[in-house]
Amino acid sequence: MRKIFVIFSGCIFALTACKEPPPVPAPTPEAPPAIDAPVSPPTTPSPTVLAPPASPTAAAVPIAIQAIIADGAKFQFSLKESADALQLVRLGCSRDNAHAEAACVEAATKEGASEGIRFEKEGDKLLWISYGIGKDGKEEIYLRGPITLLDAPADELHFRPAGAFSGIQAAQAGFDKLPADKFMTVKAIDAKTIVMQAPPPKGALVYHRQ
Repeated sequence: MRKIFVIFSGCIFALTACKEPPPVPAPTPEAPPAIDAPVSPPTTPSPTVLAPPASPTAAAVPIAIQAIIADGAKFQFSLKESADALQLVRLGCSRDNAHAEAACVEAATKEGASEGIRFEKEGDKLLWISYGIGKDGKEEIYLRGPITLLDAPADELHFRPAGAFSGIQAAQAGFDKLPADKFMTVKAIDAKTIVMQAPPPKGALVYHRQ
């Protein structure tokens, strides 16, 4: 995109500063010599006062994620807004059938919209649950298990598994192999949107509250 710079120049003070001074009339012979009045020193034009720059908009108060993930709140996955995951799907679709790539991506997007995550309380435990809707219209639990919250900013959750997980993906999840210095992160973007960081190549996954 071409950038256009506009530069203004010319007489930037009062317009009279750009004009010639009027001629002084000569004294007549009959009149006594005029007594020169004291000449006032030329006035120095006041410096141009520039308006102060507009104050930057105050940063929005971070969304408290604890309020967003209130017990049982469901968050629907958005493939279209999850750039890395969408690219991964596109690569897979083009590899399978380049001519049907658009239809393949659309089908994956629709399928992804049936998946989601939520947080539930069970006694003094906080559970993290990922799920999908099966062909029969019923919920299928992919992963369900307790988590431990770590110190994090108000708009983020940092957590680690705190026990065994169940669900149809529990065996391959590998939570029991998560290194001690690794944790999962969910960030609140607004009152209805969260982003969960998944390991590469999936990247940042966007979810919207239902």
